[in-house]
Amino acid sequence: MNNLGRITPVLLFAGLFGALSCTSAPVEEGLPPIEVGPGTHLFVDDRLVAETDRVWRSLNRPAKHRENPVVKPDRPWEGYLVLQPGTVIWDEEDQLFKMWYNTIGTHRRPYVEDYLCYATSRDGLAWEKPDLGLVEFRGSKKNNIFLKWSGWTHALLKDPSDPDPKRRYKLVYWQTHDMDRCGISVAFSADGKEWTDYPENPVVPCWATGDTFSVTQDPDSGQFLLYHKTISRPIRKVSRLVSDDFIQWRDSQQVLDPDPFDPPDTEFYGLSAFPYAGQYLGILWVYHTYTQFMDSQLVSSRDGLEWERSVGRRRFMKLAPDGNYRNDVFDSGMAYPSSNPFLKDGKVWIYYSGFTNLHNAPSRDHNGQIGLGTLRQDGFVSFDATSEGWILTPPLNLGGSTLSVNMTSMTEKRPNFPRDSGKELYSKLYTNNPSARGYVRVEVQSTDGVALAGYEASNCKPVHHGDLYQKVTWEGDRDLSGVGDRPIRLKFLLGNAKLYSIRVD
Repeated sequence: MNNLGRITPVLLFAGLFGALSCTSAPVEEGLPPIEVGPGTHLFVDDRLVAETDRVWRSLNRPAKHRENPVVKPDRPWEGYLVLQPGTVIWDEEDQLFKMWYNTIGTHRRPYVEDYLCYATSRDGLAWEKPDLGLVEFRGSKKNNIFLKWSGWTHALLKDPSDPDPKRRYKLVYWQTHDMDRCGISVAFSADGKEWTDYPENPVVPCWATGDTFSVTQDPDSGQFLLYHKTISRPIRKVSRLVSDDFIQWRDSQQVLDPDPFDPPDTEFYGLSAFPYAGQYLGILWVYHTYTQFMDSQLVSSRDGLEWERSVGRRRFMKLAPDGNYRNDVFDSGMAYPSSNPFLKDGKVWIYYSGFTNLHNAPSRDHNGQIGLGTLRQDGFVSFDATSEGWILTPPLNLGGSTLSVNMTSMTEKRPNFPRDSGKELYSKLYTNNPSARGYVRVEVQSTDGVALAGYEASNCKPVHHGDLYQKVTWEGDRDLSGVGDRPIRLKFLLGNAKLYSIRVD
């Protein structure tokens, strides 16, 4: 029933600094060119970076919505609300936001049990809690509960590729109330509302996992990946399990572990991992045991096993007060994201749990609510420059003839000046000066660093902030089709700009 493979953790350490350095070592001679296929490519790691000058990497944090918290406990069966990590999706088929969340009892509502609930929204901000008619609460089934006694943690996927329509929605949840079935259980659904338990639950027993986990799916292989809090002592870490059918889980490997460069009170409580732009990104839940705060860091991986901590391990989702939104206190103690953030309307949507209380507060004293943060598409990490700097790639084989860049100006947002004179100076320096708005130019070089004729930076039309992906052209509206199949290097020159990603078509 439980094909867990070898449970002994295998430490796969992804490097001490990851993307800390902006100036990279020259490419080793004799290495084959990197294959860069069609699609979007990020700068969260050094795969496409050989050398840099006068640029730096920035971690770009989600902007918290002014209406936060967007989901509050406002039903009799709701104590406090939490995405642990829970799941929110934009369902393209139904044209609807869908959320699966926990509610747990408090001192004010001690009668509330551990319930899993379902909500929907048209805009991602105003949420409806439909009557599902499935689970009885105080003599009535008029509520949005779809499962009780879940034991806190759950995550799910919508899998349109499953040939069985009754298994299109896949749920993993933590079960502790029945000790004979303690561990990770799974269930399946055709609509995300009515669920059928796998009869041989649990699929992962208590002794093989911790009580916090997330699930995602590899877009190429279709395999399911479950990242869970490892049970190894003395501190919390993250391990991974793999499954082909969502039932048999195997190949347990430890993938993230605090190291000597972390403060001594650092533990990893969970990992919300998700595929993005041909690789994996993850939001690592960082638990500070001395203060009992919980925030997060951005991590990245090329294979889902070896992870790099991005941009000097800076905090990705900070605790309030850190934003100019209406209610900046609900996430001052802990903030951690749901599983699988998603793209919609040119933004990355990240729903998260926020608490004013600290981790060690008794469960009945918790006051969790659900908030929303958004990023520009591909906007997790950028290369930034004020005066002109550059980024040089290693040799590449590009799988397309069109190159586009995702960029914005460093001065895209007008600052707040206390005096009119400051506004006038801003207008003179930036508003009426197109080059000061920020630009990116690209030079195409041979593998030995010589600019190709017609593809010099001086022949490249500067790209300014506009659409999400701006096409790069050279004199005569030339694209990369004239380069042919030869290996090349790309040199990105940027001034007063933030460069997030490139796209090859």
